[in-house]
Formats: sequence, structure tokens, C-alpha cells
Amino acid sequence: MKIKRILFGVVFSALLIVLSTTFLKAQDIIITKNELPKTAQNFIDKYFGSYTIGHIIKDNDVFSVDYEVNFTNGMEIKFDSNGNWEEVDGEHQAIQTGFISEKIIDYVNKHFPNTQITKIEKKTFRQEVKISNGLELIFNSSGNFIRIDD
Repeated sequence: MKIKRILFGVVFSALLIVLSTTFLKAQDIIITKNELPKTAQNFIDKYFGSYTIGHIIKDNDVFSVDYEVNFTNGMEIKFDSNGNWEEVDGEHQAIQTGFISEKIIDYVNKHFPNTQITKIEKKTFRQEVKISNGLELIFNSSGNFIRIDD
């Protein structure tokens, strides 16, 4: 019985050490643009090169790394660990659209001609697009319109 308690104590202590070390590594740090993956750097240069970067956060989660680029005008871009964009948020300002599917751009221009895209977010099987009149449009991963989200 005493051996079981000692063994349990050793295993429990080892588990606590592993978990605490893992969670200590999970933290946000400020980085420079040059520390972003090259794909993210190229995306910023191509579509948002005229904007001034305020700060960039590297989010070291337990199982993943993400990047968040914040511009001085309030806009924000989120990238995955490979530097692929996941979300572009204009904070109610029109965003650049050169990277957005032409199907989505055409749909918005045809059905909501006096609006601009202010946010786009890629999800697993869809893209959510917010336009300047406050509506959120849902498209599938191919850029086909699905519905208006409330």
C-alpha cells in the first residue's frame, strides 16, 4: 500500500511538472514583421503595405502558433502558423479585397452594390464576410453564397 502511494506521488508530481512546463511555454510575445512566416510577410506587403503596423503578437498556444498583426488604424490580420491568413478585420473600415475570391466579390457587388467588405474570416468549410451595412454573409469554401447570418 505504501509503495502505491509513493508511486502515485511520483507519477502525479511528474505530471504536474510536465503540465506546468507546457503551460509556461504557452504565451504571447511581441515580434517584428521579419519574424513572421514569409507567407504572412508577403501577404502584408502585397495587400496592406501602405498601412503602418502597430504591433505583432505571436501567440504560442499549447498545440499551435498563431500570429496577430495590428495596424495603427485599428485593422487586424490573423495568420496561422504557416503564415496563411485566417481573418482580416477592418474594424468597420473597408479592407483590401485582392485576396478574396472573385465569386465573393462579385456576389457582394451585385447584391449589395453600395457596401464594402469590412471583415472576412476563413472557417473550416466556409468563409464569413461582414459588409459595411452590418450584414454577415456566409459562403462555402468555394466562394458560393450560402446565407445571410443574423
